[in-house]
Amino acid sequence: MIIKIAWRNIFRNKKRTLITIGSIFTALFLIILMRGMQFGFYENLIKTVVESYSGYIEIHDKGYWENQSLNNSMIVDKQLLNEINEIKGVENVLERIKAFSLASSNDKIKGILINGVNIQDEKLIVDWNKRMVSGTLNFNGSNQVVIGKGISKYFNLNLKDTLVLFGQGYQGMMAAGKYEIIGIVDLKNPKLNDLGVFMDIDVTRRYISSDRIVTHLVIDKEENYDAEKLASKIRKNLSNDFEVLSWKKTLPDLDQTITADSAGGLIMVYILYIVVCFGMFGTVIMMTEERRYEFGVLISLGMSRLKLSSVVLFEILILSLLGVLLAIIFTRPILLYFNNNPIDMSKLADGMSDALAKFGFDPVFPFSISWDIPLTHGLFIFIVSILMSLYPIIKIHKLNSVKSMKI
Repeated sequence: MIIKIAWRNIFRNKKRTLITIGSIFTALFLIILMRGMQFGFYENLIKTVVESYSGYIEIHDKGYWENQSLNNSMIVDKQLLNEINEIKGVENVLERIKAFSLASSNDKIKGILINGVNIQDEKLIVDWNKRMVSGTLNFNGSNQVVIGKGISKYFNLNLKDTLVLFGQGYQGMMAAGKYEIIGIVDLKNPKLNDLGVFMDIDVTRRYISSDRIVTHLVIDKEENYDAEKLASKIRKNLSNDFEVLSWKKTLPDLDQTITADSAGGLIMVYILYIVVCFGMFGTVIMMTEERRYEFGVLISLGMSRLKLSSVVLFEILILSLLGVLLAIIFTRPILLYFNNNPIDMSKLADGMSDALAKFGFDPVFPFSISWDIPLTHGLFIFIVSILMSLYPIIKIHKLNSVKSMKI
């Protein structure tokens, strides 16, 4: 009965109802689209950078991250790999070796990062076909490497040229060798492109004089799993001899960039929230003052103040619900469309693609379709509605019915 009365009351003054619903709808509509675009950009950025090579989660031997030396590497057996694979949320586990070395060609020397990989396993998480500039990534010989395009440019190297590598191997052993270039890759990450040299993991082990070690394991998560939560779960399942780090720890610059940009977006969200709050509160005050006579009559006829307060509360909640639902209904097809058809910034501005590529960003901007965005902001509107309903409730409980009916 109370809800029925509240439903009828909100249509008694249609102009006031439309103003209230319109203010909620407009602000929430803009908030959802803005945050959808922001979080869509973040998701694509993370996917571009993390899935390009880095991985969502890394597992090292204790102390490796602080001192990334081959002497802090670990020996991985099938039992450990099976134990990690059995954890819910883990999709793939990759073994890698990372070794710093020097590269020489054409009278030039440059510090590089050797990445020992099992290319068949790597293809499970990285679409190398999209990364290849030229050549192939199929290692058929024992002395073959694939280099980043930054190294190719620095040394002016092409396919079938030779790159000389020399440095320190495992436990102080001397490492040196000549390698044929069979491919050039673009990893969409300036640092990796300038430093990255890839070779078969067994060839890498021979180069560093160790046939068993790996420096780290890379974990690829299932699509709907949060990397931080999965890292915590893996940490609990493994012994304290290992350190488990999510991409936020291994790529702190990326995490800080997203955090800083998100904070800027929140400022605009707060401004829109202020607009909504003032609009709603103004409507609540106007509604309360206009209906003082009505409230006085209802109380005089025997309606309890508690029941009358409940009617007003439901009126405000219904108005909020209508505004929130309309905003979600109208934004959903827009989010879905731009998620499937991302905005290509390279087509909107000349040079935008190259400018973003310098920072490792993909110029494609898909919108996020996560339900967390509309539900979170819609919930905030409901909380604000409940708080604002305290004003008319307090007024009703303090109302003098006789004085309120005086015209």
